[in-house]
Amino acid sequence: MARIDQSKDYNLKHTLRIELIRGEELLFNVDFETGEEFEDLLSHYTDDLNDHARNFISFYAIPERMVFIRIEAIKRIIFLWDVPAALEVPLVYRDNFDLASDLDGELLIPSAIFLLRGCKEPVVFDSLDPEDDFLNLTEESFENPHFLRGGFISMPDEDGEQNYIPVINIEYIEVDRCQIYPDQVWEEMQKIED
Repeated sequence: MARIDQSKDYNLKHTLRIELIRGEELLFNVDFETGEEFEDLLSHYTDDLNDHARNFISFYAIPERMVFIRIEAIKRIIFLWDVPAALEVPLVYRDNFDLASDLDGELLIPSAIFLLRGCKEPVVFDSLDPEDDFLNLTEESFENPHFLRGGFISMPDEDGEQNYIPVINIEYIEVDRCQIYPDQVWEEMQKIED
């Protein structure tokens, strides 16, 4: 499980609410830049003259989580403005599935959470090692038609047994950022962005 430093200061713009067709309402805290970039991406997809070949959308959620959602699994996306609450309440992880736990004041979040087509309960991987269990996935991975139709995501469970999840059955993935972007790559990306 990932340990999250809840004292880290984030510049919150708004809460992102994503309603899935299957019934879940997912809430995410997103920083200003992420919110702007994600809303710009969605605005691009409202133009019927643009090429819309994407199957998944993805974004960075606080704290240090990457989220991938199959577009056909989404009912709607809402950007909620809640500035007064954001100023008064410390920014915390939005535990959409009641999977996080508290250990001596530290929030422990599963390394990866999957929602699969036709399954009510999420598939959870608690303690993935970023070096040994690196997923080697990016936004571009989910645009590859061969990967989407016949690919698998592989990771070990808590018993060390290797699991293979067919991408075609995945509706939602939430994963520690370090499983997708190693710390060194992430730091370089941040430097370029700054």
